[in-house]
Amino acid sequence: MILALDAATATVVAGIADRTGRILSHRTLPGGRGDVIPGMVASLLEESSIGPDSIGSVLCGVGPGSFTGIRIALSFAHGFAFRRGLPLGGVSTLAAALAHPSLPPDRPRVALLDALRGEVYVRRLEPGESAATGADLRVPLERLGEFLANDPVLVAEGKPDFLATLPRGWSPLADFVSAAGILALRENAGDALPNYLRASAPEELRGR
Repeated sequence: MILALDAATATVVAGIADRTGRILSHRTLPGGRGDVIPGMVASLLEESSIGPDSIGSVLCGVGPGSFTGIRIALSFAHGFAFRRGLPLGGVSTLAAALAHPSLPPDRPRVALLDALRGEVYVRRLEPGESAATGADLRVPLERLGEFLANDPVLVAEGKPDFLATLPRGWSPLADFVSAAGILALRENAGDALPNYLRASAPEELRGR
């Protein structure tokens, strides 16, 4: 079994899948904080009628996003995996959103997250590209138009003044961060390290 977690956006996500990636049980909590994850996982295990020792690996969203949410989710994931000697992988939260099965693969797809201070986190996929390709970027708001060409499917999260500048038709990012999207990236998971996309972050994380 695979445990999938993310708390980098305005919705906390947890899910359990079999080794093929088929979702057995999942929960989302809009407006939740990362500290709800232990209770969510306990509920998922009960719903699935399995014990924690039935989990064989853990996947966790590493951001970019909420500093506190990322740290709590990764702390839980590391503790859960370490105690049982399980493999632990990390995936981009923005990539997981773009991997949501409801987003059309034949159109450009863009995920945006307000980084504040006049900057935005962005990931863009061209038609036909896998969500495992590309990179998370942190760019000045003045460059945002470069990523919105050709009428992409747009998912976004941020302060009202930031969202007011976006083209019509965007959808909330948190609606698309899901266990299904996280699991879709399991073959391309990297290290479970926080991806804050800050200038002080290790070079290998910036733009990953």
